Amino acid sequence: MQFKVTSSYYDAASKYLVYTASGERDGARYTVSSRVKCLKAPTTPERLHMVVLLALTDQFKRASPSGRHQ
Repeated sequence: MQFKVTSSYYDAASKYLVYTASGERDGARYTVSSRVKCLKAPTTPERLHMVVLLALTDQFKRASPSGRHQ
């Protein structure tokens, strides 16, 4: 899975990282905007990338509304 985080911010009050990522997976292009709970702010680009990678991996594991895995 290839992706790039196009925007992100960490809300310290709610402890959520809000992000938008674009990329390609299995030949299909995608853009995802979501949020993920973090106990502390991802302070480096590497940590931000890992948090978003884990969130995207979890999201792509879920079945689509048609019942098929994506």
